[in-house]
Amino acid sequence: MGVGLAGLLIAGSASVGVLSAPPAAAASGDPPPPLSLRYLGSSSTIAFPGQQGEVSLSLAVPPNLTPTEIRGTAQFPSFVTCGNVDVLQGDRLISRTPIDPAVNSPIALPLRGVRLDRNSADIVLRTYLRTAGSCDFDADNRFRIVNAVVAYGGREATPARVAGFLPPILRALTIYVPEDVKPAEGAAAVQLATAVVANYGSAAVDIRTASLPRNETRPAAAVGPLERQVVISTDAPAGRPEPRTGSRMAGVANRRQPRGAGDAGAVPHLGAVEHRDQFGRRGRSTVCRTATRAGGQHTGRPGCQRSTGHRRRGMAVDLLRDRPARLGRPSEDVRVQLSGTYTPLGGQIAVTVGPRVIASVPADPSGRYNTWVDIPPDLLARFTEVTVTYNHPDVGEGCGTGTRTSLSLASTGEVRSESADPPRPSGFASLPQALMPRTALAWTDGGVDDVRRAVVLMTGLQRLSAVRLGIDVMPVADAMSSNGPIVIVAADGQGVPELPLPVEATGGTLSVLGADGERSNVVLNPAVRFGSLQVARQDGRSVLLATSTGTAADLDALLTWLDADPDRWPSLAGDAVLQVAGQQPVVVVADQVAPDRSESSTGTSWVTVAVAAVGVVVATALATFLLRRRRRTSSGG
Repeated sequence: MGVGLAGLLIAGSASVGVLSAPPAAAASGDPPPPLSLRYLGSSSTIAFPGQQGEVSLSLAVPPNLTPTEIRGTAQFPSFVTCGNVDVLQGDRLISRTPIDPAVNSPIALPLRGVRLDRNSADIVLRTYLRTAGSCDFDADNRFRIVNAVVAYGGREATPARVAGFLPPILRALTIYVPEDVKPAEGAAAVQLATAVVANYGSAAVDIRTASLPRNETRPAAAVGPLERQVVISTDAPAGRPEPRTGSRMAGVANRRQPRGAGDAGAVPHLGAVEHRDQFGRRGRSTVCRTATRAGGQHTGRPGCQRSTGHRRRGMAVDLLRDRPARLGRPSEDVRVQLSGTYTPLGGQIAVTVGPRVIASVPADPSGRYNTWVDIPPDLLARFTEVTVTYNHPDVGEGCGTGTRTSLSLASTGEVRSESADPPRPSGFASLPQALMPRTALAWTDGGVDDVRRAVVLMTGLQRLSAVRLGIDVMPVADAMSSNGPIVIVAADGQGVPELPLPVEATGGTLSVLGADGERSNVVLNPAVRFGSLQVARQDGRSVLLATSTGTAADLDALLTWLDADPDRWPSLAGDAVLQVAGQQPVVVVADQVAPDRSESSTGTSWVTVAVAAVGVVVATALATFLLRRRRRTSSGG
């Protein structure tokens, strides 16, 4: 991996070295704080199926550190009176922890004695719950450990060479570019940021962008535990800087304008950064992850899971969310092959998406199932969670008297699909798959702020996909003349090319594009300024525009809001999201803007359409302005 990361930052002669870090309250080498399971790529909630349930975890472990315990808050149904949680590794019992019956009681699962293998520890958590009265452990009524964190002991080893620069767990990466950043340096920063996010998968790595004077390669900011800093500069001196303490790397970007990751330029070896085994295995709450095979017919494999428990009616496992982005393109006619085993015999296997049953298979005496399931087009979204449930008859009447049930979902199944043009669903739900396999990235200014905005945009999109985004950084004119999808950053609204945007603002006139292709206009006085992210279709391709009505700070506020919560990008829908200063962002959905053409464009219905499209945020902004003006008028007599 070390050579690959060096290649990411260096073309030709360059320096790669570990630089110094000044002391801080928590500097590199100090024990890290307890880490949320999000940093390990898992949900921060551990949910156990059934009265006797198991969950497998693979905990990443940086060199010189040892996992000491898993902490969290225990939540369980009211009919659970007590129980234990065991931690097992192979045939070894690591610890047994009683469950406090108090509501929202803290729980700590000791991990002392856990053995490590290639920078990871594979463990199994098993619950034994005692119940009273009638009980039903369904998907919404499980024993859970919420806000789960892993505590580590020891002191992080300071990397002494490039090969060990990125740890198995990365809390934050700060990328430094020169204050007078050049196009090649900005492109290298975006490529590095997305490569690191892709490498760590679903782990919540905080990516930051900052600047330094042109000839400076030693940032003043301290490096915290499990944090790293990278300095990118075309003018970095050749040779290895004198190492002190800390976790920093410096390197030069290629001195020519890069046109893509495929060029032997600033980022010639992105693939090398993606090899997970070089860093150790990532923390996962499931046994297998989806793998996608590129080709004429895109296929992938659903993750394999096993669920067991003492249940009265049956068991359910969730197929890993089928992500259209995993297929590397906009997709339709998606089919999933489901196979596995079940016990006891008899009953029925149901396949559901949300509340809808999309297929059912009789549970015959073979104890095995193998079937193809078509995902209905109206249920196919950015994340489509498919649940396989085994329902069987049971003669047990009380808690713990039912039949022990098991249901497995094998990893040998395939996911098949056809290419969709135009992408369905549309708007933000089509991203990032509508930007695949490669997209052009252009900015109108190209300064440090534009590089930072591009990093936020592209890393946010990369987090939605297990497939690496192909990014070609180029001028706006070149991007518009290309044939593929485009991402454009025009923070101040200047230099925006002609596009059929969902929302346009010219002076005080607001124009919203409806599902029928017609525009609804309303004049707002005073004019409302906002930042926006908008998805448009032009000449058979998708365009993502990040812009504002003249105030770049409004766009920055929107990007900051998106970047602040890892759940916001995945939940983003509609065709545009707008940010008015001091207000909450609002989503515009084009197919909900269908005005009555019989009404006058100056009538009340047009105002209703505009306010419904832009949201209460506009109405609130106008009301605030008018209220302030009224107060000023009253105070002036």
